[in-house]
Amino acid sequence: MTATAEIIDGTAAAVRAGRRARTRRRTIAVAALVILLIGLSIAMLTLGNTVYPLGDLIAVMLGNDVPGASFTVGTLRIPRTLTGVLAGVAFGVAGVTFQTMLRNPLASPDVIGITSGASAAAILSLIVLGWGSGATMTLALLAGVGTAVVIYIAARGGTSTGGRLILIGIGIGAMLDAVVAYLLVRAQVYDVAV
Repeated sequence: MTATAEIIDGTAAAVRAGRRARTRRRTIAVAALVILLIGLSIAMLTLGNTVYPLGDLIAVMLGNDVPGASFTVGTLRIPRTLTGVLAGVAFGVAGVTFQTMLRNPLASPDVIGITSGASAAAILSLIVLGWGSGATMTLALLAGVGTAVVIYIAARGGTSTGGRLILIGIGIGAMLDAVVAYLLVRAQVYDVAV
């Protein structure tokens, strides 16, 4: 065997060992997070104004009627816990999708200006137009989508890269943050107070 072949074999073995170690670390991290999620979910289901023992929680989960606990746990706490878990999963998937699409681990809606567009529209709706919460949320959603479209169209000129999109998004986000600051400074105190 030549010296080059020995170096290649040694390098390949080191790469395989590194991959195994990374896979092991990721598996341990995911397992720890799943255990933490289960523990916090159990705590959320059992703790509250009325603390229910774990046995009552298991009985309710199995469909047995436990006085007091069936309504509180089954109707109030389980939906709230599932909603929290599913919202966390949705945020995680959205973040990973966003970062994968832009090929940048630092990319997020607040970095590229989408959040600034939504907040500028919400402030405009509340302070200038005097709209209620439903119309404000709708306008903020539409403005966030509109801001994303504007950033995407502005970044398309020439070659469309993730870096170009992020830089244009940061610039548009800064301009929209200035709009928010201006509206808050010019607004009456009682309009801005929470």
